Amino acid sequence: MKHPSYCCKCCKILYLVIPFILLKFLSAINESQVFSNFLLFLMRVFAIGIFLLIAAGAGHFILRHFSLFSDCSLYNFCLSVTTGFVLVSYGIFFSLIKVAGFNIFAPVILVLLYISFKELSLYWGDLFPHNYRLHKDLCVYDWAAASFLGLLLLYAFYNALVPPFSWDAQVYHLLIPKIYISSHGFSYIPLNVYSNMPLSQQLLYVGAMLIGDDITAKLVHFSMGVLICLSLYCFCRRYLSARAGIIAALLFICNPVIYTEFSRAYIDLGMALFCVWMILSIMEYLKTGDRKYCFLAGLFCGMGMGGKYTMLYAFIGGIVLFIAAPWILSLNIAKFSGDDFLSKPEKKQHMKAFVIFIATAVALVIPWLVKSYLYTGNPVYPLMFRFFNGKEWSAQQSFWLVDWQHSIGMGRTLKDYLLLFFRIFIPGYEKLGYRGFAGALYPFLLLLLPACLMIRKNRKILMMFALFFAVFFILWGVGSQQLRFLIPGIPILSLICVFGIESVKKMKVAHIYPLLLALAILAPLQLITGRIIPEIKTQGSYFPMLLGRQTRDDFLRPRVRSYGCYEYLLGKCFPEERVLFLFENKSLYCPQFAYADSMFEASYFLNLALEAGTPEKLKSRLVKFPCRYVVIDEKIREAMHMQGKTWIFSKKENRENFTKALDIMEGFIKTHLVKQFEQNHSTVYRFK
Repeated sequence: MKHPSYCCKCCKILYLVIPFILLKFLSAINESQVFSNFLLFLMRVFAIGIFLLIAAGAGHFILRHFSLFSDCSLYNFCLSVTTGFVLVSYGIFFSLIKVAGFNIFAPVILVLLYISFKELSLYWGDLFPHNYRLHKDLCVYDWAAASFLGLLLLYAFYNALVPPFSWDAQVYHLLIPKIYISSHGFSYIPLNVYSNMPLSQQLLYVGAMLIGDDITAKLVHFSMGVLICLSLYCFCRRYLSARAGIIAALLFICNPVIYTEFSRAYIDLGMALFCVWMILSIMEYLKTGDRKYCFLAGLFCGMGMGGKYTMLYAFIGGIVLFIAAPWILSLNIAKFSGDDFLSKPEKKQHMKAFVIFIATAVALVIPWLVKSYLYTGNPVYPLMFRFFNGKEWSAQQSFWLVDWQHSIGMGRTLKDYLLLFFRIFIPGYEKLGYRGFAGALYPFLLLLLPACLMIRKNRKILMMFALFFAVFFILWGVGSQQLRFLIPGIPILSLICVFGIESVKKMKVAHIYPLLLALAILAPLQLITGRIIPEIKTQGSYFPMLLGRQTRDDFLRPRVRSYGCYEYLLGKCFPEERVLFLFENKSLYCPQFAYADSMFEASYFLNLALEAGTPEKLKSRLVKFPCRYVVIDEKIREAMHMQGKTWIFSKKENRENFTKALDIMEGFIKTHLVKQFEQNHSTVYRFK
């Protein structure tokens, strides 16, 4: 680390901040659609740059004070930004807390910004990758693979530049940050179950939307995917080769369920990023013996659990690694020779490291548990209803939720569990939706995995990676088998594969290594021909929107079914008037606040209908939602009737109750509502 220079390096920061402010001002006042869109594009690029710089500066401060820098500047940069994401998220958390209507902890984020900008001004040259001579390590194959990776990231960036229209982004990933911004802090959001779950990732979107807009939030998630690719590359380049790093990044990104995430404002890539750095931090601890890496590992694990309940799998996997590490690293078999960067920890010091990891991870989850308890009475809302109950939730909804989640996948028999690992790599199951795994992984990881059996070096670290993935996969398998929930473990599986490929390279089997390289390069080709080209044909070009030839409204209208209804309501409702959503919950673009179900399969309104028993009693119960208008997505309405009576629930009682509730709801709609407007399979009704 160089000694800081106190010359006017803050000017470099101003080179970003001043143009950003100017672009934001010009884009707001410019009347030309084409020029305004171009200015908005530049504004978003500057906005995401500033956001990443803030995270990098804050993370660099922690790493510098803990002396946790490696000899790879790119590796340090990725670690700095990832650490900074955690600090920014929790800085925003405390800033959103309101006491007597005031954000009394707002200075927390101001202090964080001061630290970050000071760090940037003092250590600008050390913060970013430098002296990085990539070309010396690469041959034609490597450049081809790197070009594929670059093209895939460029196309994902292109997709991320249009207004968000993915489902979950409209239901809660962006809706909740939008409401927090408008209310200047945390606030209770009626019926939105997700708003009372851990939301560490969504708080990053709060920051992004404050600096830029909803597209900037999408770019935050995109940047997390890029950071995963860079992190895999850096780790492999340090301990294997640059080629291994490029292949690891390709094997990760070249899966439909993962690649689509790059252009959406979801959270799964963020969870994967924190999971990767949790594992890599544990590896650094086992290499150096420095317990401060365990603090980082706990930081990333806690950030993950503070973003999604299923990241408990990563926490348990980390605990298993700490318990198993002394035994794995004490193996003294000839075949295990060559592990030159992991060492067995001393027992007492290892126990201290273990405690640091657990304490840090748990400490980051506690604020979310407290928030949930204060708003709902249940710290793990809506889970464990039997013990904690919970506001706007019921036992029947819990039964529906558990049954629905367990219906996702290909079965729950012993045979199904034994075949599960192989089935997730069969792309045809993606067409089954929730009757499959609601996503697809291409089979290249599965085909390359046997190469790890030929490893002659670094077998211990392979065992560590394999143990973590096995724990994560088993917990995922016994829970909801939705493939998106497995994404945090896929980068580790990619690392296992490239360790195997590198081992084959050093064996005297000339034909196997080129075959493995050919399989790896087929992955992006399969993604392009099997996913990207068909997507372009169905979605069309986004260039009219990006170039200003199409307005935001014209772009969203065919992609958000209820968008026309929202435009209708804008001309009919009073500014503060609220609307009721039935069989619709994507309210991001609704100009009025909407009372909406978070999840249809565990519907609050259907449970209300079931408790009421008749359409007339249901109407009397809906009086507590003072609304004149009701929005219904007719496609979802039809789907709920078809799926609710067939495959969503495996238990007969849940299926019968769901069907009964649907019938009562239909009676209520036909008896007490009158149609006012219909467009694109979405309808606005009015109470009679």
